[in-house]
Amino acid sequence: MNKKYTDLIIGRINRFYERLEKSYLKDSVLFKAEFGWSKDPIPFSEKESLSFKAIKEGDGWGKKWESAWFHLMGTVPAKWNGQKVVAHLDFSGEGLVFDKNGKALQGITNGSIFDPNFKRVWVPLFDKCTGDESVELWVEATANSLFGVYTEADPGENDPNRYGNFPAKVESMKLSIFDESLWHLWLDFRVIHGLIKRLPEDSVQRSRVIECASTAIDAYADNLDNVEKAREILQQELSKQASASDLKVTAVGHAHIDTAWLWPVRESVRKCARTFASQLALIEKYPDYIFGASQPQHYQFIKDHYPEIYERIKTAIKKGQWECQGGMWVEADCNLISGESMLRQILLGKNFFMDEFGVDIDNLWLPDVFGYSAALPQILQKSGIKYFLTQKLSWSQFNNFPHHTFMWQGIDGSEVLTHFPPENTYNSELDTEFLMPAQTHFKEKQVLDEFISLFGVGDGGGGPKPENIELGQRLANLESVPQVKFGTAKSFFHRLDNISPKLKKWVGELYLEFHRGTFTTQAKVKKANRQLENTLRLVEMHYSCLPLSEYPQAQLDRIWKVVLLNQFHDIIPGSSITKVYEVTHKEYENAEKELATLISSAAEKLFTKDEDTITFFNPNHYELNGRVNLDGIGEVAVVIPPYSFISKQLNKLKPIQNKTQGLTMENSLIRYEFNSKGQLISAFDKELGLKMITDSGNVFTLYDDHPNNWDAWDVDIFYEEAIVESLSGKQMSADGLRFNYSFGKKSTLEQSITLALHSKRLDFKTNVDWHEKHRMLRVAFPVIVQSDEASFDIQYGFVKRPTHRNTSWDMARFEVVGHKYADLSNEDFGVALLNNCKYGYKVHGNVLDLNLLRSPNNPDPDADQGEHEFTYSILPHSGRLVESNVMAEATSLNSPIQVFKGFKSKTNQLPISLIGDGLTLEVIKKAEKTDELVIRVVESLGKFSSGKLNSISSITTWTETNLMEWEDGDVDKGQNIEIQLNPFEIKTWKVKL
Repeated sequence: MNKKYTDLIIGRINRFYERLEKSYLKDSVLFKAEFGWSKDPIPFSEKESLSFKAIKEGDGWGKKWESAWFHLMGTVPAKWNGQKVVAHLDFSGEGLVFDKNGKALQGITNGSIFDPNFKRVWVPLFDKCTGDESVELWVEATANSLFGVYTEADPGENDPNRYGNFPAKVESMKLSIFDESLWHLWLDFRVIHGLIKRLPEDSVQRSRVIECASTAIDAYADNLDNVEKAREILQQELSKQASASDLKVTAVGHAHIDTAWLWPVRESVRKCARTFASQLALIEKYPDYIFGASQPQHYQFIKDHYPEIYERIKTAIKKGQWECQGGMWVEADCNLISGESMLRQILLGKNFFMDEFGVDIDNLWLPDVFGYSAALPQILQKSGIKYFLTQKLSWSQFNNFPHHTFMWQGIDGSEVLTHFPPENTYNSELDTEFLMPAQTHFKEKQVLDEFISLFGVGDGGGGPKPENIELGQRLANLESVPQVKFGTAKSFFHRLDNISPKLKKWVGELYLEFHRGTFTTQAKVKKANRQLENTLRLVEMHYSCLPLSEYPQAQLDRIWKVVLLNQFHDIIPGSSITKVYEVTHKEYENAEKELATLISSAAEKLFTKDEDTITFFNPNHYELNGRVNLDGIGEVAVVIPPYSFISKQLNKLKPIQNKTQGLTMENSLIRYEFNSKGQLISAFDKELGLKMITDSGNVFTLYDDHPNNWDAWDVDIFYEEAIVESLSGKQMSADGLRFNYSFGKKSTLEQSITLALHSKRLDFKTNVDWHEKHRMLRVAFPVIVQSDEASFDIQYGFVKRPTHRNTSWDMARFEVVGHKYADLSNEDFGVALLNNCKYGYKVHGNVLDLNLLRSPNNPDPDADQGEHEFTYSILPHSGRLVESNVMAEATSLNSPIQVFKGFKSKTNQLPISLIGDGLTLEVIKKAEKTDELVIRVVESLGKFSSGKLNSISSITTWTETNLMEWEDGDVDKGQNIEIQLNPFEIKTWKVKL
């Protein structure tokens, strides 16, 4: 067949397909309607409290983020007898449709800012009406679309739509006939359309599909009486069966719902309700269909706000048509949160699913998270999670990840079976256009004959539409297309177990070559999260010293859930809108106040009051030997053993006399020299006899920061050449080293520099008043160390990464995540760059570089504006990282001495203490389900380490357990036990005193 003629026929088929899509809704009558407006959501039970007035199609009803209840009344015309009837409803934004008794029927949305295919505006009412039926509906509508409100890409400060706009109006309020036979013809043509697009141009099958489709159009002849005839002709091709070489697909209904992103958490509550109501309706209609949902936080939203929907979910789970997925409380960021936060995400998540539904989750479900820490496999394995799913690495900027199904090995050697859906999306439409390329590109097709498809509308929720399920049914056994079967992720992964010995292995982190700006954006959120993680640890330790009857378990559980929610992968990374962070900051502030009150209450019980005494607490494994600033005294020197309380008489504490000579600071270990601009020009290590920097350090550079794609998310490598300004400071005072800087448009920075008494650690206490746009501020230290790799602190361990850019894989990691430190060492010495709230590092060659602040303008035009306070530190040392005091000093910077003024300690130690190099006692808390203590020990040096756990009670039972506290292992009795941990191992015990 002539190619131009073929293209002509294909054009005809495409036009016909487009006409069909617009033709199956016909004949309509208007609802009689009234609405009641509200600024914020009002539940169904309180809707009558609103003032209602009449409204018609075309009328406006609200502005961005506002809400309304619509009351719709109508009658099905008698002449529609025998027809299928739907409500055609479009209120510009999203909505949830209820019957008159308050049963949630279905969610609606007029589409997505990004994709009109996400539209869902018709609600089935009668499969076959008799005519004259009365219809009464209630619709809870919201003035935002599936993806929030309309925003400018780069709004100005005085832009009236700086925070977006959304003029909501009534687009449609009708009862309509739904021509189901015409809809089925459109679905058939959708399969045909995809086959033509995806089959090879020279294939026999494609030629015959084109001919068949053209013949069906001829037969239809725009006559509704010919629909079945046209469908019969299409069956000539659509009935041809798959071959032995066509793969299989487990199709899981899916609705990725961001807990917050371009909408606030408040709106996610309703997104969950809309999504879940829609899927429950589909479950009733299609008995083979299975829907899955992760994130226990979302189930909690429904339990609290929509109990009727929640009860139906329980029923669907029992029927096997609803799958609980993913062990985490929310789909959390896996770069920034601590090891214990990562663990608590799973602890609270798995316990929720078990307590509410009797389901033990064995997979981690994170399709959209921005990279995955190498600490994760062990945490998963020891939490009873054997499988991991994501597709996000398909977004990587430079390199194509080599596997779709593989074994992922973490820093301790633990492995989890991992699958990346080869459609490279969690928004599959389960049609030929998605599945045929996935079959072609599936990287394990030589050993596996199956992959998973996550189909349905995601990000803003919604899930599959009826047409997606219908398409899946048509693709159950079709030539050249993977064979679709609805199923669960659990059954899919369990089948993969049989082939796991043949799978390739990936060792180390799953680094996403994208969204590197999320290590830095919204700095205050990141700082508050780290502070709360540390404070929660302290509170749990304090109350573990008291009778367990006084342990505030419910209150701590609630605070933990606030922290965990805000670790969602668009909140803590900094990629949400202004409204999200307005709430997050308030929640963090309230959590800090609650924890401060709990600490004060614990002090009243743990200590005795003594106005002349002060008590210090060291919660860390390392001796704290440093400074504490006390009101009325100034800085004093204290030495506190690990895990200890020490009380001192106030009158015996003498202030430290800071020894600063001009621009020089030194102690017995090191001498630092600065120039008048605030730059470090010499760092002479007296122990090593070496100058530890090669050029000026503490050099601030302001860069232009205009990434190509995602403003808040991305840092692109070309920023390195886009220097706007090198900052130059002025010395503020001769009393100590203090400098100030003015830079950019109207930003300022003040810095106070202090040297530890008995350490080489030099602290840079920094305050920035930040008023830049599309700028990035970094600080750099060139050091004398030459090494091919640097070490970076991560969750419960560290990883090594290249300092060169030999390959595209090396170059792609030009910006990486580090928690408390990055260290560049050789066999003899090294230098570490520590911090108390930052995460974005670059170590290229011999330069340690820390990303301090960014200023993106989208999606939050206020991102990072205002005042910031943080500390970073430089620390030269002898020996390699694991032989140095880097970890101790980084811990001290982040978890400093705790002070209780006016109190005297009754004890000098915790109920449990630990002795052993390389081992740290990370957690002492009450067990989740029993009246026991839980302790967690971590091997931090990456070597085999041994030690001893000691109890204050001579009668102590030690029961080793998994991270979920569900499984009991070895049991020991006695006041102490000898322990041994493998490199980077995490071990947990339940302890009964």
